[in-house]
Amino acid sequence: MKIYKNLLRNVVLGVFALGASATYAAETYPQRPIKIVVPYQPGSAVDTTSRKIADQLSKRLNQPVVVENKTGAFGLIALKALRDAPADGYTLMVDTPAMAINPSVRKVDYDPYTDIQPIAQLMALPFVIGMNPAVPAKNLEEFIAYGKKNEGKMNIAEGGTSTLLTSLLFGMETGVKMQTISYKGAAPAVMAVLQNECQVIAIDLANLATYIQAGKMIGLLTTGEKRSPMLPDVPTAKEVGLDNFNVSTWFGLFAKKGTPQEILDKLNAVIGDTFNDPDYKEYVEARGATLNPYSVEEFTQFFNNDVKTWAKIVKDSGVKFEQ
Repeated sequence: MKIYKNLLRNVVLGVFALGASATYAAETYPQRPIKIVVPYQPGSAVDTTSRKIADQLSKRLNQPVVVENKTGAFGLIALKALRDAPADGYTLMVDTPAMAINPSVRKVDYDPYTDIQPIAQLMALPFVIGMNPAVPAKNLEEFIAYGKKNEGKMNIAEGGTSTLLTSLLFGMETGVKMQTISYKGAAPAVMAVLQNECQVIAIDLANLATYIQAGKMIGLLTTGEKRSPMLPDVPTAKEVGLDNFNVSTWFGLFAKKGTPQEILDKLNAVIGDTFNDPDYKEYVEARGATLNPYSVEEFTQFFNNDVKTWAKIVKDSGVKFEQ
């Protein structure tokens, strides 16, 4: 009986010590520089946003926060750097829906539910369906009518996995069959539509807003709950009856699974404070993006739902990717 009591006491003390250690780590975190790995090239939208977030974290946490670009392999090189690091909050990562999509479209060595930990969403961008004005249609209804009469004669440009899947979802939701043409990135895909090499594109608002505002493209719809202030005349998908066309792109901050909850909450709170910074708010609004001050738990749920959403799109579309 005495041995049992001693064992129980040691277990209780051990649990208490672990809890106290985690609390202390959060209170003193960070004690050295933090690194944010980014799977995109310098100058890209994700890179620029990451550097703004790094500056905010550095200012608010009183430690240097450096951005390290690790491109290639569909973001898996950067993710490996995160997973190879200790789960202590000193190596973080900024990524997009690519992290949620990859497990459904290629062979990967990570589980999105158990290997990575969402911390905070940094911004969200609606997708926009842009159309070349040469198409004899002024709105979605006319586009669908024209597309069904001219099945397979229009091209839709895609510049990445998320734009491809969004294009396929758009086709499934409208019943319009188009030829998908692939380009190496958003810029050449947008240019293809401007030159009428392709007639349609599904891509984030930041890449299309200026062309729609200038009349060089027609905006058929945007995703999101409400119209964008940058494109007030472009209806939402729900307004035109496409209730299931509700995907978006976003940038998020992640840690390695197992990072102490106290550290995750501390980083999440700092991101929340950043949302009130005038410079960051102006940066986000200029891109037609929105800020969602999710808690760690809320962003984790959002991310998990996104994994399931994209997996369903892949399955329903029947699209095959090179492994």
